[in-house]
Amino acid sequence: MPKSGSKKRTWVKDLRAGSDLEECFAVRSVDVRQRRGGGPYLAATLGDRTGEVTALVWQNVDRLRGALEPGGVVAIKGQVQRYNQQLQVVIRQAEVLSAESVEDEIFVRSSAVDPALLWKQLICFIEEMSDPNLSQLLFRIFSDPEIEVLFRSAPAARSMHHGFRAGLLEHTVSVTTVARKMAEHYGLNRDLVVAGCLLHDFGKIWELEIGASIEYTDDGRLIGHIPMETLFVDKKIGELENFPSETRRQLLHILLAHHGEYDFGSPRRPKTPEALLVHMADNLDSKMAGMLEAIAAQGSDDEAWTPYSRILERHIYRRQIQSGDKENE
Repeated sequence: MPKSGSKKRTWVKDLRAGSDLEECFAVRSVDVRQRRGGGPYLAATLGDRTGEVTALVWQNVDRLRGALEPGGVVAIKGQVQRYNQQLQVVIRQAEVLSAESVEDEIFVRSSAVDPALLWKQLICFIEEMSDPNLSQLLFRIFSDPEIEVLFRSAPAARSMHHGFRAGLLEHTVSVTTVARKMAEHYGLNRDLVVAGCLLHDFGKIWELEIGASIEYTDDGRLIGHIPMETLFVDKKIGELENFPSETRRQLLHILLAHHGEYDFGSPRRPKTPEALLVHMADNLDSKMAGMLEAIAAQGSDDEAWTPYSRILERHIYRRQIQSGDKENE
């Protein structure tokens, strides 16, 4: 079975239908399903830093199930096939690899933007604020060296959007950049919007952890990032003298309402213009990132449509009109 570094790696993005495959991958998920004619089979999602692929086990299901553990690393032998216009791997053999035998960087990619530049921009957002109470609060939070280490490396999600190293930082800076302009356009409290954007996903530094895959921590599963960040920010506010109660109330509301709807896990729906704006900017950035990643992820430039995106629940049209292009020329 393959071992990391023993040969040139076959990345997910390079898989081709009809080829044999012998490689190691991170196990993202595993489901035991039933065939139409009876009997179980396994449907797994395997991945590396370039993408993910569905993998199926039709034979020796009981024996191979133990090797396919979500969050673990597995060395497989199998064949790449195409089904319903999407690639999948049929696994014949599988062997568990220890986490120490492989490098995490193989399986979880990093932001394409230098985290140092992103962090510098985040600090600039705080420095440009005119509200002394909000800027003092933010400097108190983001000047903590332990917070900086966590925030500069944390992902923003397992897979929905910005699911990579420094994804949280990239997403936060992007949301803040967009929301600042929107706040000016609508004449809202820009500093309150900026504070809400910088803190809206702050709790994800404790909700998620990176190994061979991005997984939820125990606190992430039991508490979640919204309660964790709200409690943390309220504690930090309590450490400051004479922090305005109305500013506290509205900032905490932004954090509690940034998911927008109860169906999406939001404890509150946005009830202030600033809270609505932060929610919309967050939703826009996550959806746009997901769409752009789907366009870039697979397929040649000649293919008009992406494979079906489970995250966006649709196919994405890939052909783009370049600025200045004219049709029918």
